[in-house]
Amino acid sequence: MRKYEVTIIVQPQLEKDARNELIARVSDWLVPGADEANKPVENHWGSRKLAYPIRKFTEGYYVMYEAELDGSRIKDIERNFQYNEDILRYLVVRKDEE
Repeated sequence: MRKYEVTIIVQPQLEKDARNELIARVSDWLVPGADEANKPVENHWGSRKLAYPIRKFTEGYYVMYEAELDGSRIKDIERNFQYNEDILRYLVVRKDEE
C-alpha cells in the first residue's frame, strides 16, 4: 500500500447534492468499505476557472483525495473515472516516500 493523491474536476453545473453524492462515490471507489481510520482525506478546492475549455465548460469543481491505495487497483479506479460523464478530468499521483 502506497500513498496517492487523486484529483478530480467535476462539472460545475451539478447540483450540490448530486456533487456530494459523486464525491462520496469516488471516495468509496478509492477505498471500498473503509472505516473512519482508512477513509481517504478529501480536500475541496471549490469552483475554479479552467486554463482551457473542457467539453465546453470554462470552470470546474476541484476535489483532491489523499489515500493509501493498492497499486494494482489504479487501472480500475481510472476506468471508473473515464466512464463517469460528470468527471471532466482526473489525475492520480503517487506521493514520494518521506
